Amino acid sequence: MLQIDKEKLLEELRKLNPKKVGLQFPEGLKSKAIEIADMLDYEVFIYGGNTYGACDVADEELSFCDCLIHFGHAEIPLKFKIPVIFMEVFDDIDLVPPLKKNLDHLEKKGKNIGLTTTVQHIPQLKNAESFLKSSGFNVYIGKGTERIKYDGQVLGCNFSVCTNIEDKVDYFLYIGTGYFHPLGITLNTGKEVFLMDPYIKKIENLEHEKTKLLKKRYAVIEKAKDAEKFGLIVSTRKGQYRMKEALYIKKELENLGKKAYIFLTREISPEELRGFNMDAYVICACPRIAIDDQSRYEKPILTVSEVSLISQTKEYEFDVIGGI
Repeated sequence: MLQIDKEKLLEELRKLNPKKVGLQFPEGLKSKAIEIADMLDYEVFIYGGNTYGACDVADEELSFCDCLIHFGHAEIPLKFKIPVIFMEVFDDIDLVPPLKKNLDHLEKKGKNIGLTTTVQHIPQLKNAESFLKSSGFNVYIGKGTERIKYDGQVLGCNFSVCTNIEDKVDYFLYIGTGYFHPLGITLNTGKEVFLMDPYIKKIENLEHEKTKLLKKRYAVIEKAKDAEKFGLIVSTRKGQYRMKEALYIKKELENLGKKAYIFLTREISPEELRGFNMDAYVICACPRIAIDDQSRYEKPILTVSEVSLISQTKEYEFDVIGGI
């Protein structure tokens, strides 16, 4: 069950003594918005737009408030217009039972495990580590860059907790759901990755999904080679703003005889881009957009790291945002 520490929230608000409070929720927590608003003895303003992570804080939209409470993500230390309280939302599910169920499978793959997860399971990660160590495994939990708050925590744009320990482990065990994060781990480290879904207690090897993803991405890159006009899309979201990369890519494409144009937008969608009539796009923002949403677009959309594959033959690199 998801846990919001309401006492901690009230304590943080008492420190700030605000009059106007902004609330921001990811899609999966919007159902909690009214419950939270009703418990606060302040004038409350709820941000209704999408939010995709701690890289996407609505401090400018809610700058008329005295503070903003951003739910569901661990802080990325960016500069904000108003004070921001990051309220992480943790899941109290016990990770030991699914580990017990899959112990034989893990033992066959090696004793040196890199353990990683997303923020909602961070409080339970130590228990998982202790259980695996008591079962005879050597467990490694990596430290990340300044973008990462917790040891062992991966983001969709940053896998530094894994790359920093990749030489010590036989494979990585990612605890969570969905393919995107564990695929990012295997493509950044070259190591085998197992996804353990704690809700259904199932473990899965990601090699097949990795092959499928690479096949799709190379097909998109191949199609982009024929493009003459590239749109370089820079997100204005604070934690996704990658103008430096866009300017570099613009020069690289122009050196190849291509035309390149830089566009800025907050919300990246097919509807936003359709009227510009580009042959292909490069997403200088969150890497997930190109990977997850390609099927929504009529034209090829590349990640920052995929652009070099237009003119070079080299190993595929998964796009990451390393620092702040």
